[in-house]
Amino acid sequence: MALPRLSTAFFAALLFCVALPAVASARITSADASADVLVVGDSLAVGLRPSLGGLLDGADIAWDAKSGRTTPQGLLALRSALKVVHPKTVIISLGTNDGPDGTRFADRIDRALAAIGPDACVVWSDIYRPARKGPYAALNTTLSLEAARVKRLHLVNWLGAVSRQAVTLPDGLHPDASGFAFRAKLIANTVRAHCGLTTTVGDNVPAPVGDATTGGTTAP
Repeated sequence: MALPRLSTAFFAALLFCVALPAVASARITSADASADVLVVGDSLAVGLRPSLGGLLDGADIAWDAKSGRTTPQGLLALRSALKVVHPKTVIISLGTNDGPDGTRFADRIDRALAAIGPDACVVWSDIYRPARKGPYAALNTTLSLEAARVKRLHLVNWLGAVSRQAVTLPDGLHPDASGFAFRAKLIANTVRAHCGLTTTVGDNVPAPVGDATTGGTTAP
């Protein structure tokens, strides 16, 4: 009996899933106390680690990222990290593993901002996920409304990058290595524009539609 032919995309997704657990989590320790940037997130934050540090030139970055993390789980990690780290910039990658309720997500965002405090710049990537993980439009609407209300919250337009096929998602959710590098550049561009950190982005990243300068949607 002939075996079914498997696509290149299937093998790419399989390789990603095999490789990701090796760097699937990072937790804050006392060695991170001097960090001026804190990254908290899910697998889409885990994959940033090879690229983002080199783009935020001179920044001391503390990481707490874990695959499969929901925003409530991320809030626990955030509060724990803030007992050790007092960052000037907080980069968040949460929401992809949440349910579709925008009102509930708004409460989670508010709790995250309250935990971070009024003085830190917050960079949060918006959401894309495949249909199998449920609707997400209300989550992005909520993020946009929050960013319009809270001037220190700046959004990275990841959905725009995916929609215009600037990145490849082998498993429908996670980018390949070059896609993670692209995501990192979008984030670094936003940090450079709004958070007062020097970055070395290298080649300019085309800005998503609707934002000519930063690679993300920001508050007025």
